Amino acid sequence: MLTASLTGLATIMFLSASGIAASAPRSPASRPSASPTPVSASPGRDTDGTCVFDLSSLPRFSGRIARLLPGTQGDATGALLADGTEVEMPPGLAAQDHDLRPGAALAVRGLAAPSLHLVRAFALIMSRGRSTQDVCASPLPELVTSAPPASAEGRIVRLLHDGDGAVNGAVLGDGTVLRVPAAASRTGFLQNGAPVYADGYGYNTAYGKLVVVTRLGPNRLQAIHVSDQPLIPRGAPPGSAGYDRIEGGGE
Repeated sequence: MLTASLTGLATIMFLSASGIAASAPRSPASRPSASPTPVSASPGRDTDGTCVFDLSSLPRFSGRIARLLPGTQGDATGALLADGTEVEMPPGLAAQDHDLRPGAALAVRGLAAPSLHLVRAFALIMSRGRSTQDVCASPLPELVTSAPPASAEGRIVRLLHDGDGAVNGAVLGDGTVLRVPAAASRTGFLQNGAPVYADGYGYNTAYGKLVVVTRLGPNRLQAIHVSDQPLIPRGAPPGSAGYDRIEGGGE
């Protein structure tokens, strides 16, 4: 009787284990992985980094740098990887690693938007001997500089994004980087492969030419003003009865 009971119990356990195995979801490795591919954290990770928050729960992404994207402070505010991934970085993050250059390996912790081939980086993963360390951005001093007028013209080879996935720029065929206000992304001019003319002010940096756009269009003649600033309503003309009157003010 005892032998039969044990045999029945073993059969039930086997069937239960088989059911669990059959109902378990397929592992991510069995599905086509979106670019970029998260990789497991290195053993011996050093948690005593420069980040205020513990970012160890965020996925790790890595790849080879094809080019760094210039910012208005002369720094790099992002990177394009060899596999086509765009890495968006907060100001001051790229400056933490002086070895970042085209061809170098880049590893970050962040969040991915696979449909945009975009990674929003929160920290660099840097080697410290046999361990790694998460390094976050340090605030950069704000440099008040007057950039000269600049323009650029060409075909868009790829769109750029901010950390929320919204289009905020483009790369032209000659490597020029355009940065645009949100209003520009609603014009329909920013399309991959489309011709574009941009006017604004520019910077020649170690990472390439950057144009901060104030006018945008398919060509110079059709370029329009683009800005996120609200329009200031035109007031009464000088000398008129309402010129010195402030609406809503007391007598």
